[in-house]
Amino acid sequence: MQWIKSYKMDQPALCERLINGFKTARELGFAHEGVSAKGVDKAWKDSEDVSLNCLPIEVYTEAVRAYREHVMASVRLYMAEFPVLTTSGAKIGYLEPPQIQHYEPGGAFFGEHYESSGLDISHRVLAFMTYLNNVKQGGGTEFIYQEHICKPIKGVTNIWPAGFTHTHRGIPAPKEHKYIITGWLSYVGS
Repeated sequence: MQWIKSYKMDQPALCERLINGFKTARELGFAHEGVSAKGVDKAWKDSEDVSLNCLPIEVYTEAVRAYREHVMASVRLYMAEFPVLTTSGAKIGYLEPPQIQHYEPGGAFFGEHYESSGLDISHRVLAFMTYLNNVKQGGGTEFIYQEHICKPIKGVTNIWPAGFTHTHRGIPAPKEHKYIITGWLSYVGS
């Protein structure tokens, strides 16, 4: 799709390290039920989330750094296709830490939503999501107005505008676990 771009990770083995970091963080008590604009509502979003900032230091120093480098390289490619993002004078960067989300079989972010849907998150310009594992049946992300589904392919990062034009929802994987990292790039100054 025109504004939804996909970028393949150079080191897909990094995905397993991030999933293992999620599992360790969960054991340490850093995982929480998925929260959305509706609060905790499993009919809207049924996930378990961990901030990348809560991963164990041995994962954080290497794997998270490598992941952030992948995201920023992908964002540079995205911005090269849409140079207005760099020529407007506004600087774009991280204001919120990305998070790993784990979906049990049958779980998903069921509700149609977009990433800048409230005053507290209206600063978001771009959203990104990386699939950390392959899912054979279901598990994709459906963009409603584009009539497009991103397939869950390990190591692929999708980037798209955070606004309402890119309303989307998760598609449940009936028999498989799904792990993703999702995050946002926001206006951080001029």
